[in-house]
Amino acid sequence: MRALFVLAVVVVCCCGASTQAAFISRPEDIDWATVRSIREKPGYRGTGVQFLPNEPEPSRSERILNGVTVGRGDLPYAAAILISEEFATYFCGGVLISEHFVLTAASCVDSAQDLSITVMLDAAQINQAGEFVAVSEITVHPAPSDNDIALLRLNRAARLNGKFLDFLRKIYNIRPVTLPNRRQRTMTFVNQLASVSGWGRTASNTNEALPLNNLRLVRNHVMSNFNCGVSFPFQISDRHICITGDSGSACAGDEGGPLTTVDLVTERTFLIGLYSFTSFLGCGMGRATVHTRITEYLDWIEANSDVVILDNWDA
Repeated sequence: MRALFVLAVVVVCCCGASTQAAFISRPEDIDWATVRSIREKPGYRGTGVQFLPNEPEPSRSERILNGVTVGRGDLPYAAAILISEEFATYFCGGVLISEHFVLTAASCVDSAQDLSITVMLDAAQINQAGEFVAVSEITVHPAPSDNDIALLRLNRAARLNGKFLDFLRKIYNIRPVTLPNRRQRTMTFVNQLASVSGWGRTASNTNEALPLNNLRLVRNHVMSNFNCGVSFPFQISDRHICITGDSGSACAGDEGGPLTTVDLVTERTFLIGLYSFTSFLGCGMGRATVHTRITEYLDWIEANSDVVILDNWDA
């Protein structure tokens, strides 16, 4: 797998505008009934051909399909992202990669102007999220239509496991995800079991407002890009990694959510993708999902964040 070297960045500041929505600092500040999938945002520019021409986009009820609920602390790197405009709030997934940075899909934030963006952490139950952090800067890949990845800089350090204990003696279940090392750049991960998580669609909760309260996870096997290209003609490149939909799939509201796998030698969980898009037929059992392949962006991530990419985890 070839490495992708990108030096240029697009930076959008998301603070200081007079029309900016107020920062959300607690669950009580959110009217969940008004929160929408990022796909419902006017001007939304997702990657891939996701819907048939003239077909309506999925309704607000679409979520991680057939996932299982995870407990607090099981996915300490999972991030819920609220993108607030003056009269609307939209939702995406993301993943904490350091105390100060979150990765998400470029399609969630590439048109962000005069926005207030809030990252929620320790949010296995989203209505009891333990940490709310404002975003001070957005760094979008300079070619977002082909590279669905963006970095969010937090305006303060996240409260990590064992590092912060507030005056109420509250313990935070927050920890950055492990990123691939440079040795893994050429690995395809084909046939490895991978997990995608989010607050999106479930088959049993189709009438609930977005996002679902409980964080959910589904596991499927990584498929080859050749086989993935059969389902997505002329859309799959080295920048993508696909998983089957045999056990369920990600859906609307899960954009930017983490795709992880476990290293067979060290048994370490690490990030291999960010959910990007699925079939124009919609998300459903048996349909593959397409994710941004993280190993293609290691240099870009290191150049635009405080993360150091290791040559080898043992180094």
